[in-house]
Formats: sequence, C-alpha cells, structure tokens
Amino acid sequence: MTSVTERQKRLLASLVERYVERRRPVPSKELAELLGVSPATVRYDLKDLEAEGYVEKPHVSAGRVPTAKAYRAYALSLLPPAPLPEPTRLSLARALASAGHDWPRLAAQIAAKLAGYPALLRLVPKDEPRVVQVHLTPLEGPRVLAVAVLPGGRLRQAVLELPFEPEPELLAAAERGAADSPKLSALQAALKGAFATARDERHVAGLAELLSEPEAKNPAFLGRVLGYLESPPRGPLTPRGGYNIRLEGGLAWVQAGFSRSGWLGELSLVGPERMRFPRALSVARTLSETLEEKP
Repeated sequence: MTSVTERQKRLLASLVERYVERRRPVPSKELAELLGVSPATVRYDLKDLEAEGYVEKPHVSAGRVPTAKAYRAYALSLLPPAPLPEPTRLSLARALASAGHDWPRLAAQIAAKLAGYPALLRLVPKDEPRVVQVHLTPLEGPRVLAVAVLPGGRLRQAVLELPFEPEPELLAAAERGAADSPKLSALQAALKGAFATARDERHVAGLAELLSEPEAKNPAFLGRVLGYLESPPRGPLTPRGGYNIRLEGGLAWVQAGFSRSGWLGELSLVGPERMRFPRALSVARTLSETLEEKP
C-alpha cells in the first residue's frame, strides 16, 4: 500500500470493519463520522482507493464495499497478530498437554470453536516413521490388519494382502520381528511397504461454524469450502512461526505454521473473504504458539 496515505489506510480499515460487521455498503457520511473528518474528504479518498482497486461501489447511490485486495491489505496490517488473553492461553496449554497423542484433533476443535470458522490442521512428518510396535489381526483369507504404534503413541493401520493365508503362530512371530522363514520374510516386507513411507495427516473441525455465516446460503460457497477442507493443496506448509493470508474465489484463509513432536504443522482457518480477521489471526497465533515444541 505504498501509494496509500495513512489517512486512507485508516479509512480502509474502518470500511472493512464496518462492512464485516453489517454486510452492506458503507456510506461516506458514516465513515466521515467514524474518522472525524468531512464527508468531502472521505469521498475524495474513496475515489483514490477505488482507482487503486481497494473499494468498489455496487450501485450509483450506494456506499462502498471492500474488495479482496482491501481485505488482504487490512489483514496484513494486523501482523503480527495480538495473542488471546493469558487465561485463555494457559487453559489451552493445559488442555493440549493432557490430550496425549490426540492433540491434533483437539487443537483443530479448539481453533474452530474460538475463531468461529472451520479449522484444518495439516501435519507433515519431519522424518520417515519409526515403528515402535506392530499388532497383526487375521482377516478373511490372506488379508491381515496391521496396526503400527509410532513414537508418542500415535497409531497407523493398513490391510496387508499376502500371497498365503497366515497362521496365528506366524503372525505372533512377525510381531516379535522374526523373519527366519520365507513366509515371515514376505510378511515383514509387506509391513515395511505399508509403514516405511511418511504420511501426511489432516484434521478437520468446525464445519457447523460455517452455517452461521450469511454466505453459507450459497451452495457454490459451501462447495468451495468443503472442497478445500477435503482436498487441500499439496504445496509447502506455512513456515514455522510464520503467517499466511490467502483470498481467492470469495474465500479467505488465515494460516500459521508450527513444529511439534516430529511434525511440521499448519493451522488453517477458512471462511468468507468477509472474515473477522483480528479474531482469526489471534486464534491462529495463540494455537500455533501453544503447539510449538519448546526447546
């Protein structure tokens, strides 16, 4: 916003905040009263902001509404975001510390509840997984259910398709790590193939929070949100300790990166571009800092 004056930045922030609150075009007279300047000054500044692509006027007689460019500029002006109050931060730390290996699901639920928007927690392993223990359960025919215990008590499971029907004694020996027969060697190879590759994790919460937004009456809007939550982009995560703000197709994302328990993580809050950015950013900061692995 190098070509925008400080007064115009304050005007734009007031416009965004008032439109987010009321969801209707904001008259210049109302903005003038908020800022304590003349309506003529506001109209002059709005004309400049419109030329720069920050505001638009839906009708000749209506007030102005912010564009996606305005929302992004406003959100970036809030960085670094303010944290949530200290009592809230302490409560979050206690809850997540007691959650054990279930902390990703709980973190996503808390973020959605506090922000009022759906939350997506993405986790990418820093290293290849190390299997601490494996449990094998025979299914029908040559199929075996394998449940691997990873560090920290986290679980992964896979169904193995073997070239033979395994006996219980063979499965018990494989659980002990034995590989001293052709069948045991084949079973161990199947286990290695199932669990040797690191796998990303996704935890989604708060879809119901979206229904309180007026935009949720639009099926296309709901479809875009659900599509993102079900199949998020596979690109790099937001860097550890960093923030990312995205606006596209009527949606807004607030994202924060962190590292915890062998994982690189990203917390995303998604909603309409008319997002309550101060609250969403404060939640993203507080959760990501609470989740961050302490040295």
